[in-house]
Amino acid sequence: MKFYFEPTVLVKIFKLEENSDKMIDLIDFIDRKEGEYGFTSKWSLLEIARALRKDGKPEDMISLNLDELKRHKIVFASVTDEMLDEAKTIVASHDLYASDALHVSTFRFLERKERIDGFLCDDKHYSRLREMVPVLKLDEVRLPPET
Repeated sequence: MKFYFEPTVLVKIFKLEENSDKMIDLIDFIDRKEGEYGFTSKWSLLEIARALRKDGKPEDMISLNLDELKRHKIVFASVTDEMLDEAKTIVASHDLYASDALHVSTFRFLERKERIDGFLCDDKHYSRLREMVPVLKLDEVRLPPET
């Protein structure tokens, strides 16, 4: 299993929301299993920091949460000019927020190099982009039984 994690699901690790338990279980599964990885953009760290700050977390706790996130088997892809160019095209053609377009372009860039099973998110803006990315909700992810 390899997923692209959009920040709305990653923040669930540190903020009690619907399906937070499922996200924690998925990260735990990925961390324990050989060949399993998560992917996201380095930009996600900023979005997660903002969501945690907006939730009232103090700066030192946000820093600890982001450090913890980096210890998991998640690849944080650097934003490239190629990704930004594609994101610009997506914004213009789909009237999408810039950060959302960046996540779509990052996923598409990574998918050309990795076999990624889905674009895991909890953001309604992506539902209209199913032809561009294989959008999945946490409820749709089924972990294999423990052996």
